[in-house]
Amino acid sequence: MKVKINKIIIDAISTYLPVKIREMSNYTDVFGEDVIASTLKGTGIDRLHVAGDNETSLDMCYIAAKNLFEKENIDPGEIDGLVMISQSFDFLGPASSIILQEKLNLSKETVCFDIIYGCSGYIYGLYQASLLISSGSCKKVLLLNGETNTRLMDESEKELFMVFGDAASATLLSVGNDSLSFHIMSDGSRHNSVINYFKGFRTDILIKEGQMPRKINGEYKIVQNDGTAVFDFIINDGSKSIFDLLDFINWNIEDVDFFGLHQATQVTLNFLRRRLKVSELRAPFVSGDYGNTSSVTIPLVLTNCACEKSYQTEKWSKVILSAYGLGLSWGSIACDLSKTRFYHPTNN
Repeated sequence: MKVKINKIIIDAISTYLPVKIREMSNYTDVFGEDVIASTLKGTGIDRLHVAGDNETSLDMCYIAAKNLFEKENIDPGEIDGLVMISQSFDFLGPASSIILQEKLNLSKETVCFDIIYGCSGYIYGLYQASLLISSGSCKKVLLLNGETNTRLMDESEKELFMVFGDAASATLLSVGNDSLSFHIMSDGSRHNSVINYFKGFRTDILIKEGQMPRKINGEYKIVQNDGTAVFDFIINDGSKSIFDLLDFINWNIEDVDFFGLHQATQVTLNFLRRRLKVSELRAPFVSGDYGNTSSVTIPLVLTNCACEKSYQTEKWSKVILSAYGLGLSWGSIACDLSKTRFYHPTNN
């Protein structure tokens, strides 16, 4: 699906990182020095942030939103749409977005959505927020992304334990003079490549039928991630999505000022960058200190780079955002972020 949605602007983006940090160097006694060294070389992740024992995706999104409100001097009553993306919601119901409506003191007229997506979630969230505005339903939409990935991983699956971190973000979109162009795709035939089994209703059925996968320690898996299949998916389908979008909007790849690409691992991003033939400066890997934070990786790339002296965001008039994950689902966005305000990741 390709579409251009007009009269929308991405006003501001803030991100939140939990205080607790997991240093990979502290796990040499658990995994061994060779495993740590090889994993760090492949992932590029030295450390990641871990949600507090009593901290949920809702809590982290609340802090990210409050920080955005304070920095932007936003009246909560002006928000009339709220979209939250996560695969680690507080409850199956009620929706976290509805609980946040009250906690953030938003109007009861606010329309709220919870949407279950993983790494591709920021793309889908921007699409949903844009639809609310373009339909005339809303004038200001708050998009929240939050994940507590670390609760789904343990030391028995080191490949995941040493990669996925926790974080949250808040993005404000409103009626404006810009446009967002989307290319979005889905392929359920490959859904087994990445699955979150945690407390799903089908999990018990799979156990009864003897189809539930197990970890190396014999316990049932909470998540399944076929690294080889996902790598191939990102490199091939991810790059094609970007090229297809560029054709759709008649941009040359050389004209793109910045690429905010999902941060799966450093090796994956390096291969994708080579496929696109773009420099590291234009498509950076910044998650060495954060880990793969699922749907929050793109906001973290943007807020991290925007606060570095080497980037001048006022020149980000042609930006490509792209992500790929759970579903399988993937997509890319072409947008103008030259007027967007970015706030450095915070811990409070």
